Amino acid sequence: MKNSKLLCSTLAILLFSLTSMAARADDSKADEHSNVACPVGLVSGKTLTDEFGADVAANTRCIKKRHNVKTMFPIGQLYAFGTTAITTGPYALNQMMNVINDYEITDGMKQGEDYQIIAVVHGPGGRMLLNDPNVNPFKAQVQALMAKGVTFYFCENTVRGLIRAGLLQGGNVSAGVIPGVKYVTAGLSAMSDFEALGWSSVAP
Repeated sequence: MKNSKLLCSTLAILLFSLTSMAARADDSKADEHSNVACPVGLVSGKTLTDEFGADVAANTRCIKKRHNVKTMFPIGQLYAFGTTAITTGPYALNQMMNVINDYEITDGMKQGEDYQIIAVVHGPGGRMLLNDPNVNPFKAQVQALMAKGVTFYFCENTVRGLIRAGLLQGGNVSAGVIPGVKYVTAGLSAMSDFEALGWSSVAP
């Protein structure tokens, strides 16, 4: 009996030691992946010194975590400012492309391997996911972001409002939505859920 307890204790200590060594190896690998030169690439094609000056270049902080980065954009507006496409640009879409360029060009990250981006679309932003370019002036930009790997989630409460407004057809919603869009039952609760699963929310 005493020998059995001793054997169990020894095995437990050995297992703990192996687990700790594996964790330290993973941490070391993560640190190695994170501490690459900054920046890796140049978004503007100019060095930071040429573009901003040596003081700015010396005091520029780059992203340190460059693996398993999960970023979520809440999109609750259609336009960044004003009320028409003539006076303003799309809410959040340009910023999303800036983030992608920073991840990929500046920091050398790969979509799907080092980072993922999602957008949860609700409220007035819902029109951004409609397939009709006469109603949605930003369809091409959404599709360009989807081609870069961004997943758009459409709030079904917002979809109900668009059905009542006659902009989507009940029972056949997908026919009026940009192909590839996914759905969540409610935008705000979905954002909370994504955050609980490790997604960082970015306010555009």
